[in-house]
Amino acid sequence: MTPARVPVLSLIALWLVLLSTAQIPLFQSLVGDPPSIYNRGDGGFSELVSIATVYRRVKVVASLDDLWQYDPSSSVLVLSGPDFLPSEREVLQALRWVERGGKLVVLDEYETPGPLLARIGVSVGPLHDGISTGECHLGSHRYPAVFNVYRRIEGGTPVCWVDGVPVAAAVTLGRGSVVVVGDSSIFINELMRSGYRQVQLLLALALLDRDTVVFYEGGRRGSVAVFSPQVLAKVPYYVGRFASYVLLGDSPVDAVRVVVAGVLILAVASPRSLEALTELQSRVSGYKYRRRKRGEPSVSLSFKSSVRIWEEWVRKLGG
Repeated sequence: MTPARVPVLSLIALWLVLLSTAQIPLFQSLVGDPPSIYNRGDGGFSELVSIATVYRRVKVVASLDDLWQYDPSSSVLVLSGPDFLPSEREVLQALRWVERGGKLVVLDEYETPGPLLARIGVSVGPLHDGISTGECHLGSHRYPAVFNVYRRIEGGTPVCWVDGVPVAAAVTLGRGSVVVVGDSSIFINELMRSGYRQVQLLLALALLDRDTVVFYEGGRRGSVAVFSPQVLAKVPYYVGRFASYVLLGDSPVDAVRVVVAGVLILAVASPRSLEALTELQSRVSGYKYRRRKRGEPSVSLSFKSSVRIWEEWVRKLGG
C-alpha cells in the first residue's frame, strides 16, 4: 500500500464509523389524541383548519420566537391543549406581542398553561367530566356552544357559561386581549363532524376574528421514527464476508459454491448469454399459439419447434 492511499483509507474508515452511529429523523408522529392541527383523529383540529383556511389565513409556529412575523393588530394566536408550555422567555415574548395589539386564545382544561394564566390573573377551577351545552357572548352576539370535558374559569371577564358557571373569560392586556376557554376539545374533529358542526363553526369564527390565525404546535409530545445508515455502512463488510465465504472455503461443498457463483456471474455479465437470451425471447414471442385439433397427437410439430429453439439457444450459450 502506497503512503498516499493511507489518508484516504483512514478517512473512509472514519466516515463509516461516524455513519454507523448517525440517526436520521424521518418523521414525527403525535402521541395520544391531542387537539393538534396535524391530528386527523377524533380529538384533532384538522377539520377546523380545513374550514378556517376558507375564511382566514392560517399559519403555524413551532416556537413563539416566530411571532414577530405576524402583525399583532391583525393576528390571533391559538394555544390548544399543549402537552407542555414553551420557555418562560417565550411566554413573556408572547404576552408582549399581545400588549402590542395581538389576540391570544387559550383552549385547555388541564393545568399546563397555569404559569401563563397566572401572569394575567386567571386560574382554572374544578373539572366537569361530560358533555354540556352552554352560551358565549362575544361582542354584541350570542353563540350557543357544546363543551366536552371542561373547567370553570376564575378571573377575567366571563364570556361563556354552562348552567351559570363561567367556562371562558377575557382579559385585556395592553392594546390586545387574551381569551381563556376551559375546554381544549371545543373544536375537535368529533364535534366538527357531528350535527353540532355549524354551531361550533360560528363560535370558532367569532373567536378567531382576525385575518391571520396562528396555531402554536411546539408543545406536543411526539415519537420520532429514525433511520440509521448503519446498514449502508456495513455493505462493504457483508460484501467481503460473501467473497470470503465463496472463495476461501476448503470443503467440496465450498467448491460447489464457487462453481455456482461463477455460473451466476457469467450468466449475468456475459454479453453472449444476453444476446442468446434476447434471440430466444424474440423467436418464442414470434410463435403464435394454435389450438390443437381433435385427433392430433399430443406431441405436435409446435412442441418440436419449441424444443429446437431451446436446443439452439443452449448451443449458443455453451459455444
